Amino acid sequence: MANLMNVNQMAMGPGADNQEGSVKRTYFKHVGELADESKAKVVVVFRVVPGEPNNCLVVGTKFLSDLYHEGLMKAVESEGGQASEELGTFLARQTFADGTNMLAVLNNDNYIKKFKTKDIVMTYGPTDEGRITLNKLNEMIAKEKGVKVSDLAVEDDSPKTEAPAKKSKKTDAKETTAKE
Repeated sequence: MANLMNVNQMAMGPGADNQEGSVKRTYFKHVGELADESKAKVVVVFRVVPGEPNNCLVVGTKFLSDLYHEGLMKAVESEGGQASEELGTFLARQTFADGTNMLAVLNNDNYIKKFKTKDIVMTYGPTDEGRITLNKLNEMIAKEKGVKVSDLAVEDDSPKTEAPAKKSKKTDAKETTAKE
């Protein structure tokens, strides 16, 4: 005979998450929420903006279409996303299901927003001990690395290339000759 469990007590009371049959919640890097009363969920793309150590770049996940939300969250939860120090560098190498580059779409479609690091709370646990403001986290990381918070910013190291100047030579209709 199969073992039966009392499902009436599973969803109730303290410690319900430790009972048989409960699902263990996993917490991921790069995921947080706004520090205001909305507690809106965000994904932190870059923890520090170059030249602006008190600012970060985030994506509000509730504003994304289902296709982009699912793709972004798969990238965040992936092994590569969790291994990356800055999610933005990983997203630059990823594509959505429609084949578009993740970072480019999020940037070009204005999903990436700048926030003060003190206004973002990183969540890595269910209790208050599992929550820290991004500015404090950045300070801890900088201290651990022996650098300033401003040095944590990812600099664009791609070669600077200027778009070639368009040389459109307009011909005057009077000067053109008919082909024989």
